[in-house]
Amino acid sequence: MSSYDAAPDEIITPSQFRESMKLVRLQIAIPISVLVAMGANIVCALAIKPGLSGINALFPTLLSPNATMVGIYWALLYLLQVGFCLVLLLVRKDVTKETLIHGVGLRFAISNWLQATWAVFFTLQFFWGAEVVLIINVILLLSIHLTLLYYPVTLKRPIDAIFIHAPMTMFLAILFELDWMHNGFVALGWFIKEETAREKYTWQAVGAVAAVNVIAAIWAGVKRLYLLTTASVYLLFTLLFSSPRSNPTLPTTALPKPTPLLVTLIICLVLHPIALVAGVAWQRTREREGRIRLEEEVERAEEIEREADREARIRGE
Repeated sequence: MSSYDAAPDEIITPSQFRESMKLVRLQIAIPISVLVAMGANIVCALAIKPGLSGINALFPTLLSPNATMVGIYWALLYLLQVGFCLVLLLVRKDVTKETLIHGVGLRFAISNWLQATWAVFFTLQFFWGAEVVLIINVILLLSIHLTLLYYPVTLKRPIDAIFIHAPMTMFLAILFELDWMHNGFVALGWFIKEETAREKYTWQAVGAVAAVNVIAAIWAGVKRLYLLTTASVYLLFTLLFSSPRSNPTLPTTALPKPTPLLVTLIICLVLHPIALVAGVAWQRTREREGRIRLEEEVERAEEIEREADREARIRGE
């Protein structure tokens, strides 16, 4: 059993029963939501014409990513989500149960339902509805990300790191650093079907990319989030290696990226690892300073103790 298992002569307390029921609800809701999200995205991508990638090609923007690289990202993400479901169903360790129940919770199931809704809206070309869904989902995933900070990644629990923290981080990263911006450009009609439009929306794209990446890099550096940094760098490459076409059927109509946007992407690629290294160095410096202060305090305490012993011997004489 994956819920709380009691020995025959053991009494289950009310709190243990409530925790068990919370876990059971997760074991039902989350696998269903993962299947729904995967199914909706597969159907909208492959069974409907134009599908998700086809609509991206019909409405190219400066923030249209490389379709193949994004497809690989989502395939890995859903593979990790399947692993998450297996961990959820087979969980034994109390620490992992705490992470699943209080660090993730039913919010993950809701997030997958929202992702399925987005796929339907985007396929139906209801772009403003899709944008609202994405923003709500970003907020929801951000709340999961913040609560998971209380259950940090550790090498002592690699399964938790791979199948709990990694999919949550990847999900948040692609929605916050790519999807909502690209979808927003489509909803606003900021297409680049001709050269003049490409120049017209350059600075909007520069501002959006710079803003989300600076926020993500600073946060990853302060909290030393290796997974977030890795996902952020990959997503920047999906933008760097994309070439939206003004005419989807003609490869020769691919438009080069404006120089300001290209420079911004490169700067952000450098920023993420630098921010992470700076965060790690700062943390180690603080730890070293803390050890030095502790050693000084111990030395002072020992000195005070020796002085007290000397005074006691003097009084005794």
